[in-house]
Amino acid sequence: MKVYFSYAAKIGCLAAALSLMAFFIYGYLGDDPTLMSIIFSFAITPFFIGAGVYFIRFKVHQNHISFAEGMTIGFVIYMLNAVISFFGTFIGLQVWPELFERIRANKINITLEKKDFTIGQYGEETFQQTYESIMELSVFQISLNDFIWKIVFGLFFTIIISIILRKTNQ
Repeated sequence: MKVYFSYAAKIGCLAAALSLMAFFIYGYLGDDPTLMSIIFSFAITPFFIGAGVYFIRFKVHQNHISFAEGMTIGFVIYMLNAVISFFGTFIGLQVWPELFERIRANKINITLEKKDFTIGQYGEETFQQTYESIMELSVFQISLNDFIWKIVFGLFFTIIISIILRKTNQ
């Protein structure tokens, strides 16, 4: 089991490093890196989880891996990615407050652009609550949103990949 965690930890840390790099590169190049970061996470998560499960199955475990082992490996990979990315994003946005202000301004603009639609669908009170919550947006909330998306994608892809790659001695 120690071998699983060793390889999965390395892969999870690599995924987190790439996620953080992408977030801050997108921030440097554009206005709001949050959407591109989510898309990037959606793209790399299955790659890293698949690589981890595949490597353990074929290189370490002689072509056998159970569903539970695959889920464990995937869990370690996506949790490390999510936790390291959370802290990296949180610290990075604290150090680079201009990026945080651009993100918040973009979210405010989107909310105002969709004002008529929101009021038409959900009412004035819902729009006001949404607008006020966006005005009070914090670095923690942006980091937490990224953390949650990484866990959602990770769990989803871990289940699929663990089913596809499982092979037990029967």
